[in-house]
Amino acid sequence: MADINKMNRTWLCSVVFMDIVNYSSQSDELQIKWKDRFNGYLASAIKDVPEDERVILDTGDGAAICFLGAPEAAMFAALELWHSLLLDEREQQPPLRVRIGINLGPIKLVRDINGAPNAIGDGMNAGQRVMSFAGENQILVSQSFFEVVSRLSDDYKTLFRLKGVEKDKHVREHTVYDLSPPGAEHANVPPAVAVAQPSASPERVAQKAPETRPENKARAASRSLLLLVGAIAVAVVAAAGAWHFFGSAVRSKAATQAPAPSPVPTTSKAAATPVAAAAQAAYDDGMRLTDNHDAEGAVRRFDDAISAQPDYIDAYVGRAEARRSLMQYPLSLEDCDKIIQLNPDEPRGYNCRGLGRQLLQQYDASLADFNEAIRRKPTFAHAYGNRGTTYSLLQQNDRAIQDFDEAIRLMPRNPTFRVKRGNAYSALKHYDKAIQDYTEAIRLKPDDRNAYKFRALAEEASGDAAGAAADRAQMREARREKIK
Repeated sequence: MADINKMNRTWLCSVVFMDIVNYSSQSDELQIKWKDRFNGYLASAIKDVPEDERVILDTGDGAAICFLGAPEAAMFAALELWHSLLLDEREQQPPLRVRIGINLGPIKLVRDINGAPNAIGDGMNAGQRVMSFAGENQILVSQSFFEVVSRLSDDYKTLFRLKGVEKDKHVREHTVYDLSPPGAEHANVPPAVAVAQPSASPERVAQKAPETRPENKARAASRSLLLLVGAIAVAVVAAAGAWHFFGSAVRSKAATQAPAPSPVPTTSKAAATPVAAAAQAAYDDGMRLTDNHDAEGAVRRFDDAISAQPDYIDAYVGRAEARRSLMQYPLSLEDCDKIIQLNPDEPRGYNCRGLGRQLLQQYDASLADFNEAIRRKPTFAHAYGNRGTTYSLLQQNDRAIQDFDEAIRLMPRNPTFRVKRGNAYSALKHYDKAIQDYTEAIRLKPDDRNAYKFRALAEEASGDAAGAAADRAQMREARREKIK
C-alpha cells in the first residue's frame, strides 16, 4: 500500500474498526495468544480482498481496515470474523471477544512517523465511535454504511436491524444498526449462545435458495464472495445439541436485478398481511422459475404477485426480465414504465427500460435511461455495465471500457463485467488486456464457457495457437460433462 497515488487523494471507503474486549487488563501471555488468534481470524476474513483494495492498520488492541473497493467487502469480512469468533467461543478458553464497527465515510491516506501508511479523517473517527457502542462479539454499522449496502441487494437488507441513536463523548449523535448473519438473533450476546430461529420450512428454503440444491451447485459456486453470507449463517441449537447451517444465497443477475428496497414487507411482517404474504410467495416462486429458466411459468407467478400487490415493484422487475427472455419486449417495457410510474426515483425502472430499448436497438434512448439510472444511484454497477454494453453495440469501445471499469470497481467479483470489458478490448485489438479479463472471469467462474470461447479467439488473434487450442479443448470437455 505504498503506492503514492493512494497517498495523495481522499477516499470514500468502508472502514471496519475492531477492538479486543478487555485486552489491556490481561497478562502479557494472554494478550499475545489473543492477538495471534485475532490476526489469524482477520487474515482469513480478508483473504479474498485484493491487497490494493485495502489498508490494514494495527491499533494495538485490535485493528482497522479501510476497504477501498466494493463496500459490501467490509460487511463480508466482518461477518466472516464474527463466524471465527463464534467458533473461538466454543473451542477456546478464555474465549476471544471483539467489538466491531463499520462506517462509510471520507478518509485520507497519510504516512506515520515511521513512513508506514496510516489513515485519518471523519470516516475513521466515526468508525471508531460506532465500534465503541458495540457489545461483545457484536457488529454495529453506521447510518451511511447501512444506506449504501442495504440498497445493493434486498437480501443484504435483511441482515440489518436498527439499534437506535447513540451519542459519543463529543455529544455527536450516531444512528447505528445491528448486523447479524441470517438465522442468528439480533442481540448483544456472544454468538455461541445465539439460538437459530428458522423462519421457513425446508420446502420454503428450497424455493428461496434453489442454488443450494445439488443440481445447482456449479451455478452457485460462481457467486463467489456473495455466498459467504449463507456460509457464515451458523448458530447453536442448544436443545438439539447440533449445528445448523442455513442462510440466504444472494442473487447476482448480471443485467436485471439491481439494488433497491422492496416495497413489500418480508417474512414476519408479510405474514401479518395475507395479501402481502401471497404476493411474496408468488414473487419467490417467480424468481425460482426464472433461475430454472422457465420464463413462461415465471411470468404467471409474477402476474399473481402483482394481482395480490399492485404496487409490488420487485415483481414488475422480475416480470420484465422474464418477458425479455421470451422476447416480449413491448410488454417488458410496459413493466418498466409501471415501475417508474410507481416510483420515479427508483433507478431499476430506468435500468429496466434501458435494457428493453437496447434489445430493440433504440440505442440513444437506451443510453438516456442508463444515464438516468446512474444519476439517481451513482453506485449502480449493473447500470454502468448495461450502458457499457450499449456503447459496445455502437462500437464506442473506449467509452464502453470506462463504464466496465466502473462496474468492476463497484462489483469486482462479477465475471460478466470482465468478459464484456474483454470483448471491448478485443474489438480494439488490445488482446493482452482482453486475455487478462477473460482469465479473471474464469477464475471467478470456472465454468464460464463464454470466457473460454472469447479467450480462445483473443489468443488466436494474438498468435497463441496453443493457448486457443487448450481453451477449446476445455470447452469440449465441459460440454461432455454437461451431457453426462
